[in-house]
Amino acid sequence: MSKSIQTYNSVVAGQDLTPYQAVELLLDGALECISKALIAQQDNNVAQRGEAVDTTLTILGLLQDSLDKSLGGELAENLDALYDYMTRRLASVAVDNTPHSLEEVQGIILQLREGWSEIDPANEPKELN
Repeated sequence: MSKSIQTYNSVVAGQDLTPYQAVELLLDGALECISKALIAQQDNNVAQRGEAVDTTLTILGLLQDSLDKSLGGELAENLDALYDYMTRRLASVAVDNTPHSLEEVQGIILQLREGWSEIDPANEPKELN
């Protein structure tokens, strides 16, 4: 089992969260961090922007590592590619002095979060393996 999956499962176990709720919180956290990065970008605060982007990258990595491609099939593969794309877009923020990449990733995460809210959490497993 990967370290990310272990971390994910310990968060779920430590806070009495279902995997559904944990992903929901991670997506909310990513949106919050992207918002902080956008504010820092406007304020020309490179250090704060970098910290917010780094946290977002960590969240995206955790979400990506928790995908079960054998069980999730094409959906998991597509999410993997989307997480990879967002990671690459965020990596360009350091050299891009415009908010375009941050706004793009924010929009993608917002769409994921909205889609996630449409899932019936009663159908989710209690733990990832």
